[in-house]
Amino acid sequence: MTAHPAPGARPDLNYIVHGAGAIGCVLGARLTQAGRSVALIARGDHLAALQSDGLHISGYTEGHFRLPAARRAQELPVDSNTVVLLAMKTQHTFEAIERHRELYDGVPLFCFQNSVTNEEWLTDQGFLAYGVMVRIGARIDKPGVVTHTGARRAQIGCWPTGSDDLCAAVVDDLVAAEMNAAIDENVADAKWGKLVLNLTNAFSALIDLPVQEWFCAEETRFFMADLQEEAADVLDAAGISPVMDDGKDLRSWIERMRRPGQREPRGDSDPVMHSYPSTWQDLHFRRPTVEVEHFNGRICELGQRFGIATPLNRILNELCHDAAARRLGPGTETVSSLRAAATRPM
Repeated sequence: MTAHPAPGARPDLNYIVHGAGAIGCVLGARLTQAGRSVALIARGDHLAALQSDGLHISGYTEGHFRLPAARRAQELPVDSNTVVLLAMKTQHTFEAIERHRELYDGVPLFCFQNSVTNEEWLTDQGFLAYGVMVRIGARIDKPGVVTHTGARRAQIGCWPTGSDDLCAAVVDDLVAAEMNAAIDENVADAKWGKLVLNLTNAFSALIDLPVQEWFCAEETRFFMADLQEEAADVLDAAGISPVMDDGKDLRSWIERMRRPGQREPRGDSDPVMHSYPSTWQDLHFRRPTVEVEHFNGRICELGQRFGIATPLNRILNELCHDAAARRLGPGTETVSSLRAAATRPM
């Protein structure tokens, strides 16, 4: 077990970004720009490119960075000042942690990930897990080349509530890296709010819709409102109170989504800077797995537990997994086809 000193006496932190895909690379680049010690853990062609030619990043973060990069943390220095930023997708967390179970015992693990599964599982396994509600838009254009398409927000806290000196130290480093970072004493509520937003990831991937256009057309916005209302019903039954992106409760958020009218696209109008959620990227790159069982699947699981129907979440979960397994790519469905599929008998 790695021994850590009292947080108040902690010197400069040594960061390992485990799962240095698009979001992890943005974190690594920004922390490096702020003068922090950073190493990356990646895999495949992306790792080979990081090792041979470094990280090239453009957009809202820019630069060429030659950072230590490895397949496993056993190849990197891990000491009493090490903090690991987990940035892999949830379905890859379990195997990654099992490979590092002994090394990561006692090492602070900050979950820069979607869903609440990561923190729940890590805590249950006895690891020192911290919650992070992260909003960073980024994509890998090719191995070693990343575009930061928008946002740089992180809310950090002990899991599931509270904060400590280490939270403050990580937040200070992220602020120095020009991230919009803050301590959140109720980070679990914020992460449930992000999970509700992530219910749209499968929808966005299946109909091939960029984030900038999520809220424009009534047809798509109302579908998302119906999708999130299923979540509101089951989360109410479960006694969970998500905090949404605007700081309001979920019912207020849905009410705003249902206001009629066409809306302007959000953020940058340049298609080069359009953001697509990680699930879209998984389908685009024909990856065999997607994260949606930890978003839509979690809502379906709660619905079954409390006897509440969740047909839209169910069909998105099923069709997105099917598209990944069949390597279909984004854009196989429409709003109409999804609504029709959700009404078919199970």
